[in-house]
Amino acid sequence: MKNLTEIYKGEGATRDPASEYDIFNRQKISKKNYPLSNSHSVYWIETDIDKSGLSSIIQYNFESSQSVNLSGTEFNVKSKIHEYGGIPYHIDEMRIFFVNSDDQNIYKIENKRITKITNLQNVKIGEIVSYKNHLYFIVEDGSSDSSKYPINYIAYLNLEDTNNIKKIIAGASFYTNLKISRDGLKLLWLEWDLPFMPWEASKLISAALSAQGVVGELQQINGGLGRSVFQPEWDGDDIIYVREDFDSGKLFRYNNKGEDLISDLPVDLMKPLWVTGLSSYKIINDQLIFASGWKEGRMKQIVINRIENKFDEYDFNFISDQFCVKDNFVIFSGSTENSSDEIFYLDTVILPPKKINVGREVYQTESVNGCYINHFKPHNRKANGSAIIKIHSGPTSCSNYTYSNEREYWRDRGFGFIEIDYRGSTNYGIDYRKTLDGNWGIYDTQDVIDVINYLSEMGFYDPKKIVLKGSSAGGFTLLNSLCEDIDVGCASCYYGVSDLGSLLIDTHKFESGYTNSLIGVNENKSNLDNLLQSRSPILKIEKIKTPIIFFQGMSDPVVQPDQTKKIYDQLILNGIDAKMYLFENEGHGFRMKNTIDKCRFAEEQFFSKHLDMNGA
Repeated sequence: MKNLTEIYKGEGATRDPASEYDIFNRQKISKKNYPLSNSHSVYWIETDIDKSGLSSIIQYNFESSQSVNLSGTEFNVKSKIHEYGGIPYHIDEMRIFFVNSDDQNIYKIENKRITKITNLQNVKIGEIVSYKNHLYFIVEDGSSDSSKYPINYIAYLNLEDTNNIKKIIAGASFYTNLKISRDGLKLLWLEWDLPFMPWEASKLISAALSAQGVVGELQQINGGLGRSVFQPEWDGDDIIYVREDFDSGKLFRYNNKGEDLISDLPVDLMKPLWVTGLSSYKIINDQLIFASGWKEGRMKQIVINRIENKFDEYDFNFISDQFCVKDNFVIFSGSTENSSDEIFYLDTVILPPKKINVGREVYQTESVNGCYINHFKPHNRKANGSAIIKIHSGPTSCSNYTYSNEREYWRDRGFGFIEIDYRGSTNYGIDYRKTLDGNWGIYDTQDVIDVINYLSEMGFYDPKKIVLKGSSAGGFTLLNSLCEDIDVGCASCYYGVSDLGSLLIDTHKFESGYTNSLIGVNENKSNLDNLLQSRSPILKIEKIKTPIIFFQGMSDPVVQPDQTKKIYDQLILNGIDAKMYLFENEGHGFRMKNTIDKCRFAEEQFFSKHLDMNGA
């Protein structure tokens, strides 16, 4: 493998035998996502945290070992589709198409010139694919006054007539994973309908295309009620995709002979589509497929040899669900235990046919009454006996298994850091994820309580020196845990759900049906009132006695700011020590460095006030 850190710095190429991955750039404080490639370059989206979250298209040329910002500072390359967004650009050999954050329209980069090619109003545009002068893309259209939610559809545009955008596929609630065949005559996509999420029920659809972009007869390849499909790709005339198969997502091939399993891999390739543009595998050539999936809470990498019908399993100790292929290289955006959001690659030709183990930073991974924890000890001698228990969002998500700036910040300040994968978390198999269905607010809450008791019983931490911390769905679990008989030092809640009734009425389209299945609302909703009363923290707020600090973006479309304001006001009336910080230009998930810095400073002051941090 080549050390691209050295290449990027212009110091030549060297092989580092101690490293199993190679990184382009560690110099800037930035996030790097969505790598793509063509015959001469690798591209990615780089978000500069210091510049209010400005996202740019970076081109890295292999021959010259040079990188350049193609979109500059005038444009912010970002899709807002489904609120959580996803991959905001598309490349071919000569052109780049991207979505600009401010107006959510498509722009084209060609010969270093940027031009606007759509002029739609009140839309959010998602994935883009092209073939010659044909452009296809996904639209979330909020211009209708007759519908509570935006209307989603697949659009077509001939680049020789950019004023004539055609709606070619409509009727489903959502569309994603748009893929066009190499000859431009076939289209693939996933679709699903409310009230389901894409990992609950999605359909894989194909359609023939005319030379003028007209859609022919549609064919459902797979998926449907109770079955999910993920990441369809063209493999010549064949279609490869991940679909649910008992307790894991497996890789299948479909052609005119039907469906067959490519390889029965020992990992789960199914990934929840909170954002678009995720990958579990990439086709390297006619012989090799690279796959990356979860096994017992760890991400494993696998190289499949289709000709010889075998595979090799690796453990490179990084997390990545965004990658592409260039020649024999798999290029990743990912994270290791020592770095976050980097671009690196693996050379599949020189991978030895054996399992490779990279030395891990010392931490404990344990099972506690059915849930899992990752326990990171403090970094330095300033250990003060305090700890943060981090409750992940989603709830269909998981702990951060590799580098976390947040985690390292607190470990540097003497805190232990414990991340919980409560029942319902992803990466432990599909059955484990589904255990939360109908039990949100019960299983996750009990798991937090069990972890607190476990840490105390093992003598790791005094509960009164523990901080509970969570965001979004993690904030919901945090607040419900505080309604139970626990005695922790304090809590930190970021844009947390406190009122399920409000969430059911006023959230974005993408998750508008999700809460019902999570809490177990029956078909006629006869149990809804009881569920809201028993699961909504704001309806049992008199039980909360723990000091708590709140952080909320005022432009949050997922968890309305009123949820935070109301529970904060009530806690103050109840005599609880609470703080609240509101940020006008932040949404669901803070992106600006100035905001993040303010939050950590406020947290540090609040924690110091409520925890005895003077000794272990």
